[in-house]
Amino acid sequence: MMTESEAISKIHSVYPTGKKNGLANMRALMERLGNVQSTLSMVHVAGTNGKGSCCAMIERMLREAGYKTGLYTSPYIEVYNERIRINGVPVSGAQLAALVERVWPAVEDCERAGVHITEFELGTALAFVAFAQEKVDVAIIEVGLGGRLDPTNIITPKVSVITEVGMDHMAYLGNTIEEIALEKAGIMKPGVPVALGPQEKAARGVLLAAAKGMGLTVIDPDAQNVTETDHSVTFDVRLGGSVIRGLTVSLCGAHQAENACAALGAVWALTRRGYDVPLAAIRRAMADVRWPGRLERFGHVILDGAHNDPGVRALCAYCDKWLPREKTVLLTGMMADKETQKMAQRLAPRVRSVVCAQPKLPRAMDAAALAAEFTALGVHACERPDAADALAWARHLAGPDGIVLVAGSLYLIGEIRTLLRKEKEFAHVI
Repeated sequence: MMTESEAISKIHSVYPTGKKNGLANMRALMERLGNVQSTLSMVHVAGTNGKGSCCAMIERMLREAGYKTGLYTSPYIEVYNERIRINGVPVSGAQLAALVERVWPAVEDCERAGVHITEFELGTALAFVAFAQEKVDVAIIEVGLGGRLDPTNIITPKVSVITEVGMDHMAYLGNTIEEIALEKAGIMKPGVPVALGPQEKAARGVLLAAAKGMGLTVIDPDAQNVTETDHSVTFDVRLGGSVIRGLTVSLCGAHQAENACAALGAVWALTRRGYDVPLAAIRRAMADVRWPGRLERFGHVILDGAHNDPGVRALCAYCDKWLPREKTVLLTGMMADKETQKMAQRLAPRVRSVVCAQPKLPRAMDAAALAAEFTALGVHACERPDAADALAWARHLAGPDGIVLVAGSLYLIGEIRTLLRKEKEFAHVI
C-alpha cells in the first residue's frame, strides 16, 4: 500500500513533465478512469475573487440541508488533503494514498500515449474519483484558473457560478476585464442556469451577453441593507419572488455579502431542480460557515489571502472600518508576477509599518525588493524572508496591544497559519 507521503510525492512528481493541452489531457485521463465525473451532480464555480468562500457557503448550506457533499478547491492552505473534502472534512492520508493508487495507472497510460498530465489535472481527477467513490449527493468544484480551458471544465454541472471578475493572471487570461470575463464565461453550458455575483459593469455586460447568447437563465441576487461587525456581515437579499431578511454570514468583510449572493443564487437554482434546502438550514449554515485564510483571526493576528488588486481593495475596506492604522503592522509576501506596486500603494497608507517575508516558491518576490516598494511609499518596511522570523518581528513591532495583519500570497498565509495553529495547540496542552 502507498503511504500518504509517497502519494504526495507522486502528485508533485508530474509538475516538471506535465504539459497543458487545452482540455484534451483531462478528457484522456478521465476516459481511462471511466468518466466517473459524468455520474456526479455538480456545482461549478469560477471567478477572480471569492470563489473559495462562495464554494464553502454552497457546501455548508447543502450539508446543513442533509446532503452528502464533496468540495474541490485550490490552492490548499496548509496540506494537500484540504483540496478534497467529503462533508466538509479533508480526505485522510490513507484516503489520499488510495486515490493516487487508483488514478496513477491511468496517468502512466496517458504518458505512454504521449499525453503529459499536469499536477492540477491529476488533482482534479483525484477529486472526481473520490466523489464518485463516496457517492456524494452534490460536488462543488472550484475552477483553478480562468474557466474556458480549465481542467475542471470537462463537467456539465447542475448550475454554473461566476463570482467577481477582476484583473489577475493577465498573462494567461487577457489584458482587459472584458477578455478575462469571456474566459470565465467559458464555464457556461447549454441548458445550465448561471448564478452571478456582483460584477463591474464591463464584466457584467460580457457575462450577460454570453448567457443570453446561449439562452441561459441568469440568477443575480443583490445584497441590500448590508451591515457588518468585525467578525460577520448581515444583509437582506431577494431570491426569486421572496426576500430573505437579516441573513448573517460568519465571514468577515462586507464583500462576503457579495460572495453570499452568488452562493445563494446557486442554491436557489438547485431548488428549482428538485433539491430541498429550507430557509432555516440556509440561516444555520451561513451563520456557521468557515473558510481558512480569509480575514481569519488568531488572537491579535489576522490572516487574509488578498493576493491581487480586487482582493486588496476588499481587505482595505475592512481595514478602514476595523483596523486602526496606528495599531496595525502588515506582514506580507507576494508573488513576483502580481501587481505588487498597486497593492502596496493601497496597503501602505493603512498600516504603521511593514514586514516583508518571502514564500518558499520560485515565483515569490524578493523580500528586500518588496520592502523597497513600501519604503518608497513612505512607510517603514523591513525584510524578514523566513516566515517564523517575520511573524516574530511583526509581533514585536505591533506590541501587546497591536494587530498583525498577514496578507498576500496564500502560500505565505499557509506557512503562518501552520505556525499559529501549532501555537494554539501547544497552549491547549499546557
